[in-house]
Amino acid sequence: MAKKPKRGAPTIDMTAMVDVAFLLLTFFILTTTRFREEEKVEVDTPSSVSDLEVQDEKLMTVSIGSEGQVFVGFTDISTREGVLKLLMQEKEKAISEDGARYFSTLQEFGVKIDEIDSWLNEEGESSAGESFTLESYPHEGIPTPDPDSATVENPNELKEWIRWGRLTDQRMRFAIKGDVDTQYEIVSNVISSLQDWKINQFSLITEQEDGEGEEEE
Repeated sequence: MAKKPKRGAPTIDMTAMVDVAFLLLTFFILTTTRFREEEKVEVDTPSSVSDLEVQDEKLMTVSIGSEGQVFVGFTDISTREGVLKLLMQEKEKAISEDGARYFSTLQEFGVKIDEIDSWLNEEGESSAGESFTLESYPHEGIPTPDPDSATVENPNELKEWIRWGRLTDQRMRFAIKGDVDTQYEIVSNVISSLQDWKINQFSLITEQEDGEGEEEE
């Protein structure tokens, strides 16, 4: 009786399958990851020994640059969409879908209300007549004079953004992130703007002495 030939264990080349798996993984990472927008103003926060951390959910942040520029940011995309809708309704601004979509991705911004439609519709021009794009439009800060001395010609626009944030989400929390070189007068104007809406509880964002981020109530 003839013996059956011995057969070796079958082998499967997995190279192609591994390549496909990595291609799919790369595709999903690139299509589902939202990269962080570059901050519009650099803020060198003062140090503190507090170890309380800022909870970035449902938070409106007011950043103050070293030269007193005021910037606003909302952590939730739904809030950004909501405040922009309120602005469009109350100020009768027409914003393109692309502009509204871009606004919803911003970590912070510092454009005057009267310029919002020019910015988000890409109609801004420099004194030399050069056009700006959504990304390159100049953010010079939100006007924030003392609420008691604000006028029609020099309005306190920060109060408008605070109000729209509150209307969009009644659970909105607030934080101030001021540069170590910021003049106290500007910080006082920001605090007064919050207090005018009876917001007396907010966080002051600082930097821990060991370099970790933190907050103080």
